[in-house]
Amino acid sequence: MSVEEALEMFKSKVSGQVPFREKVLASMIRRAKIRLSYKTWIIFDFANTFFMVLTYFLLAFIITPEDISRAGYGPSYFAFALIGIAISHYVTASLRSLSMTIRLEQFYGTIESILSTPTSFIVLFLGDILYFFLYSTIFLVLILWLGLFLGAPIILNLDTALTLCVLIVLLMLSNLPIGIASAAMILKFKQGNPIGWALTWINQFFAGTFFPITLLPTELRAISFLLPLTFSLDAIRYSLIWGVNLLHPRILSDVIYMVIYAIIGYPIALKIFNIVYDDARKRGELGTY
Repeated sequence: MSVEEALEMFKSKVSGQVPFREKVLASMIRRAKIRLSYKTWIIFDFANTFFMVLTYFLLAFIITPEDISRAGYGPSYFAFALIGIAISHYVTASLRSLSMTIRLEQFYGTIESILSTPTSFIVLFLGDILYFFLYSTIFLVLILWLGLFLGAPIILNLDTALTLCVLIVLLMLSNLPIGIASAAMILKFKQGNPIGWALTWINQFFAGTFFPITLLPTELRAISFLLPLTFSLDAIRYSLIWGVNLLHPRILSDVIYMVIYAIIGYPIALKIFNIVYDDARKRGELGTY
C-alpha cells in the first residue's frame, strides 16, 4: 500500500466516510452470504447445470452436424450447446440480477432503510453484479472443464482465454441496459416483470442459445439481430471453436455491435429507471411489494 493510499484510508476513517470500492465489496459479500446460506439451492443449481450438459452431450449423437457447420461453428453440436450453457449464468446476471435485488430488498423490507443512508443504488447494484459475475465464472470454469472431459472440440489456451474474458465483460455491459430497464419494471409493477420474462424467452429462442439462428425463417431472423446476446454468443463460440482472438474480423464485428448496444442502451435504460424511481419515491411505494 502506498503512502497516498494509506493517507486516503486514514482520512476516510477520520471523516467517517467509507471508500466507494469498500462499499461495493461489502455489498458483494453481503449478497454472497445470503446466497451461501441456501446450500440446498446452490447444490441443485450446480446439479441442474451438469445434467443439462449431459443432456446436450447425448443429443449431439442424434442431431446432424450440417446445420451447425453451415452457421460457421464446426461440426459439433455438443460444443455449440456447451458454450451456450457455460455463459447462461452471465446472461441471467445481466438481465435479471438487478430486478432480483430490488425484489428481495422490497420483500425483506430493507430497501427504504438502505436508500435512506448515504449509500446509493449504484453501490447495491455493483455489489450484486460483482457477486453474480464471480458466481457465473465458477460455473463457466466447471462447465468448460466438464465439456473438455467429455471430448468437446473447443480450443482453450491463453489467447482464447483472454479473448473469452474480454467478450464476457462486453456481454454483460451490452445486456445490462436491458437489466436496468427490467429493474425499473419491478419498481413499477412489483410482482410482475414483463421485460424480464419476455427477454428471457426471446433470448433463448432468437439469440441462438441452443440452436443456430440460421435455422430460423428469414423473417424471424431479423429479431435475432436486435439482441446483443446474438453477437456475444457468436463471438464466444467462434473464438473457442476455431481458436481465434479479438483481432479476427468476425470477432471484431461482433465486438463493435456490442459496444454500440451499450452506448445506445445505457442512456435510455437509466432515463427509464430514474423516471420510475422518482415516481415510486414520490408515491411512497419503494418498499411495497
